[in-house]
Amino acid sequence: MSFGSSDEARRFGGFSGIEVSEDGSRFWALSDRAALAEGRLIRNEHGTLTGLEVQQHKRLTDPDGHLVGGYESDAEGLARRENGRFYVSFEGYHRIWTWRGDDIMQGGEAAWMPRHPDFKTLQNNSALEALAIDAEGALYTLPERSGSYSTPFPIYRYAEGRWEKVGAVERQGEWLPVGADFDDKGRFTLLWRHFTGYGFSSRITRHEMKGDVWPARVLYETGPLTHGNLEGLSLWRDGTGQLRAVMVSDDNFKSYQRSEIVEVTLSD
Repeated sequence: MSFGSSDEARRFGGFSGIEVSEDGSRFWALSDRAALAEGRLIRNEHGTLTGLEVQQHKRLTDPDGHLVGGYESDAEGLARRENGRFYVSFEGYHRIWTWRGDDIMQGGEAAWMPRHPDFKTLQNNSALEALAIDAEGALYTLPERSGSYSTPFPIYRYAEGRWEKVGAVERQGEWLPVGADFDDKGRFTLLWRHFTGYGFSSRITRHEMKGDVWPARVLYETGPLTHGNLEGLSLWRDGTGQLRAVMVSDDNFKSYQRSEIVEVTLSD
């Protein structure tokens, strides 16, 4: 489902994170130029996604009250608590900021989250790409790159005021993790992408959170050019009990790429 070709849509390209309401009716999409779009997902009588309506769009405001810009604006991961508090991870200057729900769309200032010492050592333009919150309110993140093909991606958990490394996921060739979420059964789920040279492939995996490297099960996978550069992931369950994954693509503000929201069903 495309964001379209209007001036508003072009301004809000580069989508890298998404959150969807529990009933699948609303969305919040994060641009990697530090802007947030909020709107409505339009569905037909069968619940199939047929369109969307962007109702608000705001530039994010930093802890000093300024609009986020320049090197600090590379926003990548988005997570939202049930109470409406938002968290955003950045990969230019490796950090996570948080906003209250009412504030983020009204120009409210960000607040700093503590940083794990490892965050300072992450690769430029490949850092905290994915962000998720579990049912207990703990925050999870991981970098887009692990450092080598043989090195797993480390997973960091924030709870009770501190970060700790709690596990890792295996690296498989050129596949890179770009989005994360927990489903309503508490299962950690990742969105991956693989650039083949002429298009993007996408993959969704579910992980058992045990051991040093968390085992994976592939739930969804596409070949190149099926979708655009899918980067954000949000999970919800519909009224029939079907688990659904909503993903958003990053067009990098390029005319030959596309911004779209994609929804697929996943097995339990």
